[in-house]
Amino acid sequence: MPDPTAGRGSRLPAEPVPRSLQDRLVDVLRDVRYPAERWEIIAGATTRGADALTACHLARLPYRTYTDLDAVLTGVFGRRPVTPPGPVEPA
Repeated sequence: MPDPTAGRGSRLPAEPVPRSLQDRLVDVLRDVRYPAERWEIIAGATTRGADALTACHLARLPYRTYTDLDAVLTGVFGRRPVTPPGPVEPA
């Protein structure tokens, strides 16, 4: 007969929370040294384990030198990405 206490308190693995493309880009480009050429950005993202969708977006970047991560994000999104507002502090 199975032990009734076995498995108590154990939980099913949590479903991974989907991360936005912007969050994934920031994560895989964290170690890139800027200014960086397009190939350096793609190589850095590959080294950090970029998923296929993120790599696809980086492959579409225009050929140029990127001064910083914001410039890369602008290249990917065609504009500066909108960062969700943080908590509002009382005046």
